[in-house]
Amino acid sequence: MTATATATAAPQATTALQTPPVPEARPETLGLSRSLLQAMSDAFKREIDKGTVPGVTVLVARRGQIGWFEALGKQGPTGDAAMARDSIFRIFSMTKPIVSVGIMALVEDGQLLLGDAVAKFIPEFASQKVGVVKDGKLELVPPTRPMTVQDLLRHTSGLTYEHQGDGPVHKLYQESRVRSRKISNAEHAALVASFPLVCQPGAEFNYSRSTDILGRIIEVVSGKTLGTFLTERMLAPLQMAETGFSTS
Repeated sequence: MTATATATAAPQATTALQTPPVPEARPETLGLSRSLLQAMSDAFKREIDKGTVPGVTVLVARRGQIGWFEALGKQGPTGDAAMARDSIFRIFSMTKPIVSVGIMALVEDGQLLLGDAVAKFIPEFASQKVGVVKDGKLELVPPTRPMTVQDLLRHTSGLTYEHQGDGPVHKLYQESRVRSRKISNAEHAALVASFPLVCQPGAEFNYSRSTDILGRIIEVVSGKTLGTFLTERMLAPLQMAETGFSTS
């Protein structure tokens, strides 16, 4: 659940379940401009020729039908594999909306409330302080209220990302193992809880590792790994056969 939206090509997965096809139609029948769609395609081709991006897939749909769908360039900066309409990508930060839907499913199940304190599920957050910089020094003060599940959903938790600034709290993130893929979600959550908050819960919006903590809450509440929960509750029922979650 990183903060970049860059996609990189990944090997295709073999599965017996196929994603249902979406019907296609001529752009004009959907109220789309063929000339403008072609201009968009030409712009992507120019970027590919300049080396800005190795390749792209372009899909424009309206009214439940696909009006424009094409694959351009190559799947990656190295290698000659051509981009295909069914190429599969690792797309960073797309875990965020899926995990958030997972949390809302648990809310609908009555297993948690948006106003629940995060510490109810992850005790390490009960002792977290807020970092305040005074005269160049980091001082720790108590939070005015507990961080809630809702704070995590809307990124008003007081958590942050190590690349979102260069203050004392950000440096604690940068100097830690928080980016390591060798630690579990439980270890990651405990580590994040050991850092001071950059602001009081609910006071500011800060794009952050909040969704990572939501993922850990899902594990605690459901008793399942995040990947298993997402597959069972959303990906499989919605026949999202080409979508999967991995911490690697």
